[in-house]
Amino acid sequence: MKFLVAKHYGAGRGPQSRRVRGFTLIELLVVIAIIAILAAMLLPALSKAKTKTEGISCMNNSRQLAIAWVMYSQDYGDRLVGNTHGNVAQNPNPNYDPYGQWIAGWLDWTASQHNTNTLYLTDPRFAKLTPYAKGDWKLYKCPSDKKKSPYNPGPRVRSISMNAAMGDGNKADFFNGTFFYAKKMAELITPPPAMAWLFVDEHPDSINDGCAFNNPLLAPNAYYWTDLPASYHNGACGFAFADGHSEIKKWRESSTQQPVRLSNFGGLSAPNSADYRWIIERTPRR
Repeated sequence: MKFLVAKHYGAGRGPQSRRVRGFTLIELLVVIAIIAILAAMLLPALSKAKTKTEGISCMNNSRQLAIAWVMYSQDYGDRLVGNTHGNVAQNPNPNYDPYGQWIAGWLDWTASQHNTNTLYLTDPRFAKLTPYAKGDWKLYKCPSDKKKSPYNPGPRVRSISMNAAMGDGNKADFFNGTFFYAKKMAELITPPPAMAWLFVDEHPDSINDGCAFNNPLLAPNAYYWTDLPASYHNGACGFAFADGHSEIKKWRESSTQQPVRLSNFGGLSAPNSADYRWIIERTPRR
C-alpha cells in the first residue's frame, strides 16, 4: 500500500519542509528578565506573609500558656506560679522547689544541654505549668526563632520569658520598694490583668532564665533594658497578658530592634524610649 505525502513547493523551486520559528536569544533574555522582576516583586510579599503566619502561631502559643497560667492560679487558691531567676533557675532541685517555678533552665550560646533539652519545660518537678500545657514544649517557642549556637546540634527549646513582676521567686533584691512582684492574682490591680503583660518573646541574645526584668519605676531619662524583647515579626514582638489574651506589639524605635549577635546581651540604655514606656505601663507596680 502506498501513502501519498503532500509536498510544498515554492515558486520555481523544489519541495520544501515546513520550518517552525523559535525564540531568539534576545527574546529569551527578555522573558528571563521579566520573570526575575516578578520574582523580586513577589518574594518580599511572600516573606511578609510567612512572618505574619508565624506571628499568628506565636500568639496562639503564648495565649495557651497564659490560659495555663490562669488555670494554675485558679487551682491553687489564687496563687501565681513561681518565677525564678539566676542560680535557682539554672540549678533546680527536683526534691525541693519552694517557689513552684513555672520552668527551669538557662539558655545561652554554648553547648549546654539546657539549650536543646526539653526536660525543664515538660517535667512537672521543674515546670509546674506542664499539666495545664499538656506537656507541649513547643508552646514555649516562637516559630520565628530559628537561631542556634554553633556549639549545639539544634535550635534552642525556648524563646519565651515571664514578667519578673509575676509570681513568687528569689527576687528580694529587686523588691525593697523599687520592684514589685505579685504572688496572687488579686494583687494585679495597677494595671489590671487585661493590661498586665505576662509572657514575652525575649531577644535571643538576652534570654537566659525564664524571668524577664525591667524596672517600672525608673525615671524616663534613665530607662534601661535589662532584658530586651525580641523583634521577630517584622520589627514586632509577641506578648501575652494576665487575662489570657495575646497580641503582637510593633516597636516604634529602631534601637529596640537589635540584631542577633550570638553573644550575651549586656543591657541597653534607652532614655525616654516610647517602647520602654509601653512595657512599664503594663508592668504590675504599687
